Amino acid sequence: MKSNTVDNVSLFLQALSLQILFQDYNNTDLMQELQKQDKQYFEKIIKNQEEILTLLRKEEK
Repeated sequence: MKSNTVDNVSLFLQALSLQILFQDYNNTDLMQELQKQDKQYFEKIIKNQEEILTLLRKEEK
C-alpha cells in the first residue's frame, strides 16, 4: 500500500512538472514574439524618422 502511495505522489509530481514546463515554454514563446514585434516597431519608427528628416532637409534647400 505504501508503494502505491509513493507511485501516486510520483505520478502527480511528474504531471505537475510537465505542466510547469509547458507554462514556461508558452511564456518563452510569448516573450520571443513580443521582442520580435518590438524590434519591428522600432525599425518602423527609425524608418519614419529618417523619411521625416529627409523631407525637412529638402525644405531647407
